[in-house]
Amino acid sequence: MTTQLDLADIQGNILQDFVSGYPTARFVFLRISDASMARTFILEYRAKVTTALRWSSSNAYAGKILAKKPKVAINMALSWEGFRVLELPTRTLARMPPEFIDGMKARAEVLGDVGCNDQSRWDVAWKDRAHILVGLNALIDPATGKPVPELDVETDYLRELCDRHKITIMQGHGKDTPWQDACAILVQNEATYKPVPREHFGFVDGISNPVFEGQFGDTNADQVMAVGNGKLLQSGQWVPLATGEFLLGHPDEAQETPDTTFPSEIMRNGTFLVYRKLHENVASFDGYIAASAETYSKLMNVPVADAREIIKAKMAGRWSDGVPLAVAPTIEMWKAFNAQPVGPDNLTRYVDFRYGDDPEGLKCPVTSHTRRTNTRDGLTGNSSALNNRRRILRRGVPYGTTSQDDTNEHGIIFLAMCANLSRQFEFVQQQWLNYGLDANAGNDTCPLVGNRAGDAKFLIPVDPQGGDAPFICSDIPQFVEVRGGDYFFLPSMTALRMIGMGIVDPT
Repeated sequence: MTTQLDLADIQGNILQDFVSGYPTARFVFLRISDASMARTFILEYRAKVTTALRWSSSNAYAGKILAKKPKVAINMALSWEGFRVLELPTRTLARMPPEFIDGMKARAEVLGDVGCNDQSRWDVAWKDRAHILVGLNALIDPATGKPVPELDVETDYLRELCDRHKITIMQGHGKDTPWQDACAILVQNEATYKPVPREHFGFVDGISNPVFEGQFGDTNADQVMAVGNGKLLQSGQWVPLATGEFLLGHPDEAQETPDTTFPSEIMRNGTFLVYRKLHENVASFDGYIAASAETYSKLMNVPVADAREIIKAKMAGRWSDGVPLAVAPTIEMWKAFNAQPVGPDNLTRYVDFRYGDDPEGLKCPVTSHTRRTNTRDGLTGNSSALNNRRRILRRGVPYGTTSQDDTNEHGIIFLAMCANLSRQFEFVQQQWLNYGLDANAGNDTCPLVGNRAGDAKFLIPVDPQGGDAPFICSDIPQFVEVRGGDYFFLPSMTALRMIGMGIVDPT
């Protein structure tokens, strides 16, 4: 029997990736001035929040259809400061995790938010800490590529509700806008606009995400979706991760239900949300890849165009179209892979692969981005045991319009969800992205998103039997810069009601 989750109690974007079905997003950050009025606001706005109840186009999600797919899906999250100004009891506040209490700004040294990521470079909106985050995910009109009109309708309603309850919408995102807009990159095919799963550097993104018990509502569906996305057993079988790695109040991979706070209902069926605005320096990236490809082409005797694709793939761990290096380690194999007819076997191979048979990173460099963020069986040989407790759900979406410069407003709104900020998100960010010890790379950071300090380099290994020297990318510039962010919590519908009614009693 699969784990049966209370879908009506869980906010929708946790189980279902809204980004894949809602190409546009609007993130509105709020500050509270009156606790009593803010509680009334939460109680009223709770009716707008989208739950995890299935709708007819929920793709692989099984179970009864109990909801109609909204044109705008809505989430509401609170920072620790938000909980505090809502006047939750001290005993409740004090038992929340210290990293959540601190917030992202105070964790700068842990997260690598120094140097180019220094908070002096952040958007003006982050000068003060947000109390509430409202996420509006909207459909688009395929004829225009614009969000459906309902997005402005919901935004106007939110603004009116904020005015009525003395809640301030925080200004100063990007070019001083009242909220952060984001949208998948769109391509026009004849008279129709279609979103594509690419980010501004040109990589296909969002291919793999963790699958946990009960997520798809059916044992068979959970098992099928877990292939390549769950945990790898020593038997070689893929199975879903424990629910408690992503939803509080459920057993985790240690077979424990961790303590949260009092009363437990405040955090049960909720999860922590990481919000980070990541600016992409497109000109720096394209220029560096082009220059490195010229050198690589001469040393390795390959065409410059192929060299460019190879360097990008080695840095990312996947080819630009998402094909894993572990499956197609050479450009010839990549082209052969793409020459095959598209079918279920091909699609599975995008996620069903391992690193345990490639300890030296000859196929996929150990220091590549995807291998750092999801080590699979690369650290334990024939299982993913050490990796299972570091997984995060990713729900990011691009913002801005791609252009060949570094100054334009474009990048990714990185959203991550997990049950333990320190053990999951912060560990990956600090130990695997901004440090290289587990990859035997010293202080070398992730070649794509790592924070640079001194001579940043990236090594592309080669088979020593071939007699060639490895290729070293040196003096890598800063490709990605942080422009703001914080830690939030996505409460259950029960918790939102308790907070709104002011009946939080830790005794």
